Amino acid sequence: MYTADAPSTRPSPEINRLNVAGDSRPSALFIGDSYTGGTGLAEMSYACTTAVRMGWLCNLAAVPGTGYISGGPANRFVVDEYIGRSTSFAERIPRLATVYAPDVVVLDGGRNDLFPPTEDVFRAMVATVEDVRRTWPAATVVFVRPRLLADPSDDLGFDDEFMARLAAEPAAEGVLFVDPIAPLSGTDTSALLAADRKHPNPLGVQAIGAALTDSLEALGPGVRS
Repeated sequence: MYTADAPSTRPSPEINRLNVAGDSRPSALFIGDSYTGGTGLAEMSYACTTAVRMGWLCNLAAVPGTGYISGGPANRFVVDEYIGRSTSFAERIPRLATVYAPDVVVLDGGRNDLFPPTEDVFRAMVATVEDVRRTWPAATVVFVRPRLLADPSDDLGFDDEFMARLAAEPAAEGVLFVDPIAPLSGTDTSALLAADRKHPNPLGVQAIGAALTDSLEALGPGVRS
């Protein structure tokens, strides 16, 4: 079973490093975990490489070990000396709202939320989507279905019925759902994994970035804001 990520030994990429004054490109905010943050510089994460391909500015709020529940009261922990105690996605939104006014918000988590009952995770996901919609009402919201590169066919308990229920929630009306890792099912992904055999290595980050871009482009021009 995949458990919470080990605390990062480097500052988590919570600060936007890519915005340029006067840049008219749409701004994207990726809220996620260590998968989202990648293996090195924020600019090389699959979130930011996808943003570049989509023509967006990249804002990255990726904290290891967090999720829709993980990082919150049910599973709070010290991330590192820079971030301090962890916060779940929803808990981070008020602070992020003081820094960013994104055109696109991408929620990319759930991989660290395998310890509580699935129904609790469902409610937390719905509440987080509600918070995002309330905080940035004009933004396009993208929900990335959680999977691990080690076994792309594993739905981690968030099966098709679960995802259909989530998409049918009133809070999720207009939310765009993507499942970028699933197309890698049936392929040997071992060369794309880091030494822990869970996280993507640099090649894996590139593979997820390409898959996420393909998933977003398949939604049509509307996702580009």
